[in-house]
Amino acid sequence: MSSLMEWFKSRNEENAMNLALVHTQKVLECIVEFDKGLSFLLEEKNIDLALKVFFRVDELEHQADGIRRNILNMISQAELPSKIRENLMHLVKRIDDIANAANASARILISMNHMDFMSLGDDVHKNILEISRISVEAVKKVNKMVDLLLKAEEVNIQRLGEEVNKLEHQCDEKHYAISRSLVSSNLQINPFSAIVIYNCISAMEAISDNAEDVADYIIMLTLAKRLK
Repeated sequence: MSSLMEWFKSRNEENAMNLALVHTQKVLECIVEFDKGLSFLLEEKNIDLALKVFFRVDELEHQADGIRRNILNMISQAELPSKIRENLMHLVKRIDDIANAANASARILISMNHMDFMSLGDDVHKNILEISRISVEAVKKVNKMVDLLLKAEEVNIQRLGEEVNKLEHQCDEKHYAISRSLVSSNLQINPFSAIVIYNCISAMEAISDNAEDVADYIIMLTLAKRLK
C-alpha cells in the first residue's frame, strides 16, 4: 500500500492522481443530478424537466466511464507490481459502480409508466427521496475518503467509513419501509409496472451499497498498509 501511495504521489503520475479525483467528482455529480431529477419528479411533479435531468445523468455516467478508461490505460502503461495494479483497478471499478447504479435507476425512470409511479403515495415518495438524499451524503463522504487516500492522509478515513456505513444502513431501512408499504397497499398497478418500480428502487438503493463497498475497500487498503 505504501508503494501505491508513492506511485500516486510521484511527479510522473500526478496526472493519474488528478484524473482519479476528477473521476470521483464526476461520479458524485452523477448522484447529485439524479437526486435533482427525483425532486423535480416527486416534489414539483414536473415530469418533462425530470426526464431532462435523468438524460443528463446518463451523459454524466458516460463521461465517468471515459475517465475510468483513461485511468485504466495509465495503470496498464505504468511500471507497477501486480498487487498495486490490482488494487487500483478494483478501486476505480468500485467507484464507477456508484454512478452505474444511479444511471440504471435513471434509465428505468425515463422509460417507466409515470402515472403508476406517481400513484405510489406520499409516504413512499418521501422514503424514495430520502434514499436519494442519504445516498448523496454517502457519496460525498466517499469522495472525501478517496481524496484522503490519494494524499496518503489517513486521519479521518476510518471515521468517514463508519459514517458511510451508517448512511447505507439508513437507506436499507427506507428500502424496507417502501417494500412493506407496497405490499400492504391496495394500489391498482399492473404486475409489469410493479416489477419495474421495484427494480428502479432496488437500483437506487444500490447507490449507497456501492458507496459502502468503496468505503470498506479504502479502509481495507489503509489497514493493509499499517500491517506491512
